[in-house]
Amino acid sequence: MGDDTAFVDLLETLYGGLTRSPPWEDFLRALAAATGTTYATILIGRGCAGIDAHVTPGADPDHTQQYQQISEADPFVGLPEGQVVSFSDFVNHIPARFQHWMDVARTGQILGVDLYRSPDISIRLRLTRDDSSDDFRDVEKALLERLIPHLRIALDLHARLTTTQAESQLFSSAMADLAVATLILDRGGRILRRNAVAARMLEDGRIWTEKGGKLEPRTHSVARTIAQILASPPLAGEECQFEVATPDGQLLHGQARAVPSSAYADGAWLALFLADPVQPSGPSSAMLRDRYQLTRSEAALALLLAEGASLADAATELDIAYNTARSHLRAIFTKTGTHRQVQLVTMLRTVGQDQRI
Repeated sequence: MGDDTAFVDLLETLYGGLTRSPPWEDFLRALAAATGTTYATILIGRGCAGIDAHVTPGADPDHTQQYQQISEADPFVGLPEGQVVSFSDFVNHIPARFQHWMDVARTGQILGVDLYRSPDISIRLRLTRDDSSDDFRDVEKALLERLIPHLRIALDLHARLTTTQAESQLFSSAMADLAVATLILDRGGRILRRNAVAARMLEDGRIWTEKGGKLEPRTHSVARTIAQILASPPLAGEECQFEVATPDGQLLHGQARAVPSSAYADGAWLALFLADPVQPSGPSSAMLRDRYQLTRSEAALALLLAEGASLADAATELDIAYNTARSHLRAIFTKTGTHRQVQLVTMLRTVGQDQRI
């Protein structure tokens, strides 16, 4: 492939395919066409053995399954890292099982390159032809060599994307379990992202709903609060707290955080976190003492704070000095793993709902 335009097109399918599901297939089809091969394959696994992913667009699924079953007999593994090698130059002895599979699959010629990524990931790229085809030429080997640095980058990007997606799913699941709604908005209030809890709150429509793709508050007070946050969001790396009231007067604590301008390409502006009002307001004193080893005084203070009382009002209600209340609050932070009062209140209102006593 001496044409730079054709090579750029091939790179576009390589990088552009990373965000598609499944990845790699468009690139492998384009690579097979560019090299005149029957199939292009990517194998990803741990070390030289074991296959976690096998991608061969257009291949007979039965042949793919057969290969996975006899992959331990494949002698074309453990190639010198980053070097393009042909099967005939590398393999001196072909196990009978693997020779039979090659005959059935008509895979007589193979050109490959192995790449290894930390800690022990092996990636095998293979081009295959049957025996009736011409031998691989220097031009196909040169193309693979030219692709190697791009393959390294693409593989690292794919690993990062996969990790990020997995972490996002885990965090979303955790946030849903905690009944915390998460919304990501642009400057005009358009909803760019939402988790399951936020979707439920939007559908419920007690506090806000979605209209024309935008967040639409249901009361003037909520509308005023959201408008103020959108007009003057927290600085990057910082956060601000806000409160909204449900129609029945329940006061909910929320948090807004700025979204880094580089994090989204679609104009994301800030993220909102709010406890789901459908959930009960918080756990019981007995549950707090059992789960977090709070004293009776600490549990009583925590519950008053969860109900919306200020620290000073809670101290008055409990008939204790303000400094004593502050001391209790510091102990509560330590035992619950929280650091700020709004974080503590959010946690108390969303945790342990199935264990109320």
